[in-house]
Amino acid sequence: MSTADVQQSSGIQKQSRVNVTVSKDIMTASILLRRPQAGDDSITLDEILDSLQKEGVIFGINTEAIEQILKDEAYNTPLKVAEGEMPKRGPDSEFIFHFETAQSLKPQEDEDGHIDYKNINFIQNIEKGGVLVTRVPAKPGIPGTNVQGKSIKGPDGRSLPFKNGDNTEISADGNTVIASCSGAIVFLNNKVSVNDVLHIKGDVDFSVGNIDCRGSVRVSGTIKTGFSIKTDGDLEVNGNVEDATLDVQGNIMVKGGFFGKGHGIMKSGGDIYVKFAEGQKLIAGGDIAVGGEVVNCIMVAKGNVHVKGAKGKIVGGETKAKKEIRASFLGTESGTLTTLMVAYDNELMKKYNACTKEIDRLYSDKDRVKQVMVGLYKLQMDKKLTAEQTIALKKLEEFKAELPGNLETLGIEKQKIEEELKKLKGAHIIAEKMLFSGVKAHFGLIYREMMEDKSSCILKLDNDRIFVSEYNS
Repeated sequence: MSTADVQQSSGIQKQSRVNVTVSKDIMTASILLRRPQAGDDSITLDEILDSLQKEGVIFGINTEAIEQILKDEAYNTPLKVAEGEMPKRGPDSEFIFHFETAQSLKPQEDEDGHIDYKNINFIQNIEKGGVLVTRVPAKPGIPGTNVQGKSIKGPDGRSLPFKNGDNTEISADGNTVIASCSGAIVFLNNKVSVNDVLHIKGDVDFSVGNIDCRGSVRVSGTIKTGFSIKTDGDLEVNGNVEDATLDVQGNIMVKGGFFGKGHGIMKSGGDIYVKFAEGQKLIAGGDIAVGGEVVNCIMVAKGNVHVKGAKGKIVGGETKAKKEIRASFLGTESGTLTTLMVAYDNELMKKYNACTKEIDRLYSDKDRVKQVMVGLYKLQMDKKLTAEQTIALKKLEEFKAELPGNLETLGIEKQKIEEELKKLKGAHIIAEKMLFSGVKAHFGLIYREMMEDKSSCILKLDNDRIFVSEYNS
């Protein structure tokens, strides 16, 4: 829409000095000023406002912009002077959790860097019929206004669905998740379930035996050497874990330490929290958090590995994380070999190692097959080849013929995996206080051995090189 290019004045046709254009969506308006003819008065703010009003533009007018246009004498150029207010999507539905989520359950540090493992109830109970989650319904859209002052309806917020798991039900109004049995709350991958809790009030030893159950497990004492716990819920241990085997689909909380003679395995589908660990193996589908120090352990996390506290350290062993490894101290003054690996995808690395192993095997077999075939060909020339040797020779010839194609296929597969490993960018290693020589840092397939000590630093990968820079917390 625009003002007429010609207007009548005292019977004389004059070209309009203010041309107004309104966008098709009626959300913006622009003006184009024509230079006044000789002897005419200057264009004024009131004249422009009057022209805008004649075109129905009454909202979102920027008088400061108009005054600047007049000051700059910006003629013959269309310039925006009014803008409507866009409608906004209403807030999406929100979820109110009536229990502590996994994030808030993580142990906290005090001012001295100590980790509080005592004042935390890792396994939370609920009675049948108890409310777990409430959904606050989505709200209507927030209306906007176009430059003609007309209201524009905003889209309503989205109604996000519940993710409810075992032993829960949704209320009739669809906005509440309720426990359908008494038990322990399990919150994993944003889905809430209720599992029965098995409470062992002492140690897991010969008086209890191995445990294999559905639901969560709480152990008041220590899990002794040689015993195992397998569960599809969470595990909370108030004491220590010795050379035991833990296979837990949920999260693991050990308020004591994890130590022994190197035969202990702790495997979690979620996060692992432990006060300290020595000489053992920890595998987590999420994060691994340790409150004190880790000595000569194997740790593998699909998320992060954090050794917390002012004295938190990783010494020796092998630590693998997909995103981040962080501790106050990495390595030791004596230069103990400490292997740290980030940008690490366990499944990709398995495929890469298997592919590399198969390529090596084929090259090794190629040399052996060549030697065997030479001997069989000699027997064939002397007409001394048996029926069994004839069959064997045929198979070896087939192997030799297929070998180039097989090696090419494996080479392409290996290259693809290498490219995927390189994509794991953004991963880093942080030594909040000191990184010692003897640390070997891997970023995917690229590694760097630290030859000198570095204080408060962060290691990152850039263009296939590992750089060490100052870290400011």
